[in-house]
Amino acid sequence: MKFIYTLIGCLLLAACSTSDNSDDQSMSQSPVVEYVWQTKGPNYSDDALESLIDSWNQKVTKGGYDMIGANILVPQFQPETHDFVWVLRWPSMEARNFAWDHFEANYDQEWNEERAGIFSDNNEDVYAFSPSLGRPMKAGNGNTFEAEFNFCNYNEGFGESDLEKFRQDFGSYLDQDELENGEDTFWYVMLEPLFEPTTNVQPTDYLWLNIWGSKEDKDSGYARYAETELQNQADSFSTCQRFPHSGRVIR
Repeated sequence: MKFIYTLIGCLLLAACSTSDNSDDQSMSQSPVVEYVWQTKGPNYSDDALESLIDSWNQKVTKGGYDMIGANILVPQFQPETHDFVWVLRWPSMEARNFAWDHFEANYDQEWNEERAGIFSDNNEDVYAFSPSLGRPMKAGNGNTFEAEFNFCNYNEGFGESDLEKFRQDFGSYLDQDELENGEDTFWYVMLEPLFEPTTNVQPTDYLWLNIWGSKEDKDSGYARYAETELQNQADSFSTCQRFPHSGRVIR
């Protein structure tokens, strides 16, 4: 699973600027989440995927990599660019760089031979982000979950202050909703891109990732949310595209 090393050669867009060494060090120690787009081959099957997940996990364990975890996301829409996403969660860019370098040197050839004809990725559609927690993860989240990426641009005359106001109002709503209906499995993350734009992913003003522990929690949460004015508030300052996925933990 060869990574585009030049993609993050400057580490984050900000790290390519005139920041000082302490900023660079702090950035290299921040958590990183990577999304690697995968395309099914002619020999793909669910059983073959499971076998490859096991093989990949053995390599990661043997390599001793410092990894928070890994997931697979399956789009609940019909993208023309990929079939599923392999997600890698790292505690830092330093940990990520060591793991990819070691994997390429020791396992890459074997891994590519194992998965030939089953699934493949490419050197462009590998996307790393710096995550910022918007709402804490709930204990009810298990090995399967629902994820929704919201790619958003500000409407004319609006900007970051409007987003911050919405996040405050949304947080107050969630607090009250939990008091009235009990805790559910919803949480969310803001994602800051660490890559240059590609043919398939163009820059947006902000990226908001919603996560639920189940489809039932997602549906019931949206039903209650629809009874508020929050969606109208969000639509007033930004325009978003939603991309829903079903996910599962593989490490």
